Amino acid sequence: MAIIKKAQIIARSIAGEFIKLYYRIFNPISNIGVNDKPRERKVIVSLTSYGRRVSKNLGVTLWSLLRQTYKPDAVILWLDKEKWNDDKLPECIKRLKEKGLTVKYCKDVRSYTKLIPAIETYPNELIITVDDDLFYKKSMVKTLVEEYEHDPNRIYAHRAHRPILDSNGKLKPYNDWELEIKPEESQPVFLTGCGGVLYDARLLHEDVTNEELFIKLAPRADDVWFYFMSVLKKTPTVVVKRKNCVYIPLDNFYQLFHRDARLAASNCKESQNDIQIKNVMEYYGITEKDLYF
Repeated sequence: MAIIKKAQIIARSIAGEFIKLYYRIFNPISNIGVNDKPRERKVIVSLTSYGRRVSKNLGVTLWSLLRQTYKPDAVILWLDKEKWNDDKLPECIKRLKEKGLTVKYCKDVRSYTKLIPAIETYPNELIITVDDDLFYKKSMVKTLVEEYEHDPNRIYAHRAHRPILDSNGKLKPYNDWELEIKPEESQPVFLTGCGGVLYDARLLHEDVTNEELFIKLAPRADDVWFYFMSVLKKTPTVVVKRKNCVYIPLDNFYQLFHRDARLAASNCKESQNDIQIKNVMEYYGITEKDLYF
């Protein structure tokens, strides 16, 4: 199974390279955009980016978000106001702004930048967070929204892990959890951001935007922080049903040879997730029993 999984990762990584090549050659940005019709609640796709990714991969990711079958009301890219402005944007991003992309400049709060400023600016709207190094299939937004409309009291994602307890009822290390679980409604379900997560801010604990706390407790693990903000509100988290993988990696080969570029690598292999999980649970007095509701 491990060999098959590695082969699948390699195949998808190669597919990502071909998608980038296609985008560079053909620049296929016609017939893309955002919704222009009234909705009771807006659906906002929110992401952040940094460094080389802004010019290397981001255009392809944004293109995939602007070509969704269910068009979001806005696709917002949040960039560090200390490093970016309109004049510094690559041409590929400027062209996408003409197609409906919104670029906003804000304080850099690391990976949290993909959600925190969106919640603060649009507290009453639905926010879908995504990563900046993936190509999203056209059904990504539609699937999340349809699931939310069926039951608006949950948080939905395309990808999730299952926290596992040991024989003493204690949480096992993150690397021992059940990874990439199938659609499941029984808790606990730990959502991971890369596949797309739909948030309704009212379903998260009020501390979710407390920068002092999340930087202190989980500075490099926004998934950990957002998960426990749902646990504190006893909001179920759900991985949605899908026929196949909803995203294709665009940066795997670069990350393979540049480990410092991978936040996930340091969090998992250096057990940083476990430290940050422990920090949040101890601060709020969360026990393993609280994960089951």
